Parts: sequence; structure tokens; C-alpha cells
Amino acid sequence: MQYSNRPFKVITGTGPKIIVPNRFADEIRNNPALNFNKAFIHDFFPEYPGMEPLKEFSAHDSITAETIRTKLTQSLGLVTDYLVDETTSCLHDLYGDDFDGEWRTVVLKETVLDMVARLSSRVFLGKDLCREQKWLDIAKTYAVDAVMATFALRRLPPILRPFAHRFMAECARCRRAVKDAHQMIDAEVTRRKFAVDKCLTAGKKPPKIADTIGWMHEIAVMRKVKVDYVAAQLSLTMAAIHTTTEVTCQALFDVCSHPEVLQPLRDEIIQVIGVHGWAKTSLYHLKFMDSFLKESSRFRPRNLAVVNRHIESDIQLSDGTILPKGALCIVLADFSNPEVYPEPEKFEAWRFIKAQEQPGQENAWSMVAVSAEQMSFGIGKHACPGRFFAANEVKIALCHMLLKYDWRFVPGKGRPVSSSFELEDSISTTGEMQYRRRKEEINLDATC
Repeated sequence: MQYSNRPFKVITGTGPKIIVPNRFADEIRNNPALNFNKAFIHDFFPEYPGMEPLKEFSAHDSITAETIRTKLTQSLGLVTDYLVDETTSCLHDLYGDDFDGEWRTVVLKETVLDMVARLSSRVFLGKDLCREQKWLDIAKTYAVDAVMATFALRRLPPILRPFAHRFMAECARCRRAVKDAHQMIDAEVTRRKFAVDKCLTAGKKPPKIADTIGWMHEIAVMRKVKVDYVAAQLSLTMAAIHTTTEVTCQALFDVCSHPEVLQPLRDEIIQVIGVHGWAKTSLYHLKFMDSFLKESSRFRPRNLAVVNRHIESDIQLSDGTILPKGALCIVLADFSNPEVYPEPEKFEAWRFIKAQEQPGQENAWSMVAVSAEQMSFGIGKHACPGRFFAANEVKIALCHMLLKYDWRFVPGKGRPVSSSFELEDSISTTGEMQYRRRKEEINLDATC
């Protein structure tokens, strides 16, 4: 896809926005005049009832973001066994363990969304709630309902929105989801807050366990602020589930589109996990899988732009262009620059292993690395803080799915076609794949 080499303006669903070419990304990545929170508020109406999770997500001092950065990311080794255990249980429930050689057909995105919702909720809320169907339904649908509500609100004149939202079905679904989430989670919040308070009162640090509610409360006590823990949990769930689902589905599509990668992926899993088990560093050593996943995201990027900002004062770019105060801007990603990605039109699963072999580049091209050339997870201080957790979650899921099952496109149908909206592509919600159980070469079960 070709773009102008200079900034230009387009009309989007939320009004005019300035499209900034990727060559300016480093100039503005952390510019203090660019405000992420105001841009988000402009697009998603977090002030309305039912949108409390979006309000938490857009807050400049978001408890959710700090919990991810300072607690979850620092505890990745702690949560690995939980993710492995839940993956084992979840795949048994979703795909079964019948070794009859029969190919079975599923809507891939539907089943992967179920799996990711359970894996994320296992870490966020614990074993019992992560298998509670009512919570999983909320976790899977709230983000979609919230986006649909914002689309509906955008179609109305601003003067009507404060009144009309009370009668709109899309907004009613969001309010009902938040209410139901409170009924399910409030008791758990009370229990976990009490446990944290008991430790802090005794002058002790809370125990090191996977407990995002406890982590959030610990941060809230330190800040001396009140927190809507249910909104924060839904915010965390929104950030974690859908992007991870997209990455996992696309990876499976690419395994089938490029069958030459399957055996090397399996061999690496057998070598790394078979020798080291689920040790803290095992996922780091899945180098080929990391390169394959990064190439999968580069070759078919989900977002062509992930930096959406409100301009708070005039900004002059190096070519003399002025980004005016009060406007909204988007910075484009560029995953097809031949100076960065030789033969960008070619799917090269080993691309980033080769890149990391260059002196000084050992960690510069990992799946979670961010830079102007690598904007799958954003750029600058607002780069996705949950990308480390998401990468681990995807790798654990793929280890199980590739060793325990064979996968193929439905004969005669081929690869499901993605849907596009503005600058975003999404995996088909009806696209089918086929799978059959195989005997895994090594034991992938966790110890918990």
C-alpha cells in the first residue's frame, strides 16, 4: 500500500484526522504536545454509563496500565504454569482428545477467543472464575459491544448523545455487562482487598501470587486513590483478549499457508520444552517461533496505524509541515520498507532470527521490540505494556495447538478472508479450519 510522503488529512468515523507518514515517527514518538488520553476520549465516549472500563483505560494515571507494567510483566515467570495448566484444560474442552484420525471443522476465531478469554482470566481472576461461563461471555463480548456503542454514538449529532444513549440498545448492553460483572466480581474483590490490607497492616508485602485485583489494590493504597476494580478488570480484559486472539488465529493460518514452517516449529518446541520444561527462560528460547510470529504480524499487519493522538500545541515537523493545535493525528506503520525488510513482499519466517544475528542486534528484533520500524505494539511511552504477557500467552497456546493437533484449511475453501475497517484488519468471524488430534512427542502439562 502506498501513501503520500507528507502528512495529509482524511475523514474518519470520528471526524477529520491527519495521517502522518512513518518517516516522522521518531520525531513525535514522545512529543509532550501529543496526548493519547484525549484522542481516546474523543473516539470512545468513556463518560457515559456502561463505558466505565473505557474511562479507566483512558485515564492518564490508569491503574490498569500501571498494574500491567509494574506487576504483571514482572511476574511472567510466576504465571507460566497457570497458563499452561489452563491451556491443557481448555483445549480438551474445545477440541477434544479423540485419536480417531477424523478431521473436525470449527470456526477458528470463535474457539480461539474462548481459549484466550480463559487463559487471560485464569491469571486475572483465578481458576474458578476463569471457567465461569457467564464471566467468559462478558469478557468476550464487552469489547465488541463497547465498540459498537461508540459507532452508534458517532452517528448522532453531539447535542443528542447525552440524552439518546439512555435508549440505545448498544449502550444498554454495555450497562448490563458492567452490572453483571459487578455481581460476579465484587465479592472476590472484597476478599482479595482484605488479604492485601491484612499484609500491609502487618508491615508485610503481599505474597507473590498471580492476583491482578490484589496488585491493583496494592497500587491504589500506595497512591491513596479509589478504584473501580470491576471497571479495571474489564479494561484489563479488553486489552488482553481480542488482540491476542487475532495474533493466534493469524499464526495458525500462516502455518497452513506456509507448511514448510510446521516441522521446524514442532522441532523447536520439542527441543526447548522437552529439555527445559516450562522454566522461566523457556519461552525466550523459542527463537524461531518468535521470528515466525513477528513475521506473521509484519506480513499481514492488523493495524496500519496504532499511534492515535490529540495535538495540544502546534508541532513543526522536519519538512516544515505544521501539525495544528486541536487536531487529531495518526502515525502510520510501515512494514514493507525494503531498506528495513529485504524482499518485503515475501513471507520469510526466519527473517528476524537473521536480523538478530547482526552485531548489537540480539534483542532489537524480538516479537515485543518496538521502534518506528516495528509498530505492531505501538511506539514510545504508550507502547502496549501488556505485549510481554500477550507474547507468552500466544507461544504457550501454539506449543499445545501445534504438538497436539494437525491443522488445515477446509478443502475447497482455502484461507478465510479477513475483514477491513478504516486502517484495521480483523480475522474472519465465520472462517473455518479443520483439525485432528495427534500424539504429542513430549508431555506439555504444567506442574500446578
